[in-house]
Amino acid sequence: MSIVGCLFASTSGLVSNGVTTGMPTTATAAANTSEGLPFLAVPFQSLAAILFATPVLLLFVYDKNNGVLEYLLSLGMNQRDIYRQYLKGALTLAAAIVSFDVIIDVIVGLIEGVARSTIEISGLVAAVALAAVSFGTLLMTSFSSLQKQRIGANQPLGQAIGSVVVVPSYILPLVVPSIAFWIDLVYAGVIVALALLTYSLSSRWISREKLLP
Repeated sequence: MSIVGCLFASTSGLVSNGVTTGMPTTATAAANTSEGLPFLAVPFQSLAAILFATPVLLLFVYDKNNGVLEYLLSLGMNQRDIYRQYLKGALTLAAAIVSFDVIIDVIVGLIEGVARSTIEISGLVAAVALAAVSFGTLLMTSFSSLQKQRIGANQPLGQAIGSVVVVPSYILPLVVPSIAFWIDLVYAGVIVALALLTYSLSSRWISREKLLP
């Protein structure tokens, strides 16, 4: 996923160098459409971060089923304290793959002479990926906490939450390519707001008893 995203990010060099040649009208239309292609790197590399952080979700369910969360509650921790620890783990894994994405994107941008474009894309990748991982992790842990039976983290709803969050970023940059950067920036802000809202409510909407096996 990360490499595929890097390939899309590298198309910014092709667009800026004007490889679309031919009839003037055709070339202009192709260039306008291609202007949004580099921003497809954002959802691909964000999805890679979500998949890379999946083991933390599996660990949460394992801990819930084996009484670890009950032990943490007995120590005086609340839901938000517990979620914070798993969130840290998920963000640590996501940050590792995002760092790889950013380094590769910037290197490719320097080689192609479009460092500014790839830096913008890298910033969006970091913002969207980390926000999506945060939002997905919080929702997945909450969803799992609502279940009393041992369903595991392979529930379609639980696994799909984080992935669905980035789906619009596959489409929006191609709808209005000229403002693709600002569209993704606003979208990243929306996900950040949702993650913060979910985190602020985490100690209220799941009762203490639901975390017990």
